[in-house]
Amino acid sequence: MSVRSEKDLERGAPPVTEALDDELCLMFLCCHPVLPRGAQIALTLRVAYGFTTAQIARGFLSGERTISQRIVRAKERLRSERVRFELPTEDELPSRLEAILDVIYQLFTEGHASRESGGLDRALCEESLRLTRLLTAQPRTSTPSAHALRALICFHQARAATRVAEDGSLLLLQEQARGRWDEALLAEGFEQLDCAARGELATRFHFEAGIAACHAAATSFATTDWIRILELYDGLRDVAPSPIIEINRAFALAMCQGARAGIDELDAIPERELIERYPYGLATYAELHASLGETEVALGYLDRALLLQSSRAEHALLVRKRAALASR
Repeated sequence: MSVRSEKDLERGAPPVTEALDDELCLMFLCCHPVLPRGAQIALTLRVAYGFTTAQIARGFLSGERTISQRIVRAKERLRSERVRFELPTEDELPSRLEAILDVIYQLFTEGHASRESGGLDRALCEESLRLTRLLTAQPRTSTPSAHALRALICFHQARAATRVAEDGSLLLLQEQARGRWDEALLAEGFEQLDCAARGELATRFHFEAGIAACHAAATSFATTDWIRILELYDGLRDVAPSPIIEINRAFALAMCQGARAGIDELDAIPERELIERYPYGLATYAELHASLGETEVALGYLDRALLLQSSRAEHALLVRKRAALASR
């Protein structure tokens, strides 16, 4: 299994890999360093959690064919390298940890907006939080990045009970009952964010947790510190550029400088094809145009969004927003 350090032997503590459960051990096995990071993540999601190619592709903002080929190549690479699946020693754990954190992030992302479960897969979300708690409880895996990811999950999980309306549609931040947010999880999130700040490197998890913390700290949607959120999105797109981040940043910019500025920012995103097949991107256009009184334009964007594949909860949200806009 793993090599115990002299200090561990003196304390009588078990080696880290013995303190981790079967799921985490399997993840460490799949995230073999002979594979590139993307292949590690895709293979682990398939083997350890049985994700479909479609689920993995959504997480990578990629096509199913691309992901399928990536998994096949990963398996072929492991065979050609004659890799022996052995748990890493404790000294080897840190080199695999970042891939593990990426896997947990994908787990949580799928659970937070699952199409298979209708919009929210509580089991996946809870499993993601459980795994980060395990990692942050062990000295060798308790890194600032792990604490930041745990903070991010805590902040989002604190709002889980208020994310879905009685009709099954998603509730946006401005619609959620903040008084029902889980205070214990919020406190845990802020505590973990403090732990994450002890490192020198800011990762995507730090920036995303910081954004979630701004929402958690605000007493209402109207009092949200959008200037700080925009700053955090600027940092986030530097370390983890993505069209989705650009869309979210455009909305934050609109909250700071007005809807027209947000629309111009959306128009400047080069990945037009992705926005056209991303319901939230079209819905963001719709919301900003609606705020300017451009109802017909907004309805057009919502109609296009409704034609795209989405979860039942997301689809119900779009239907509800369209009905409300059309009745004005």
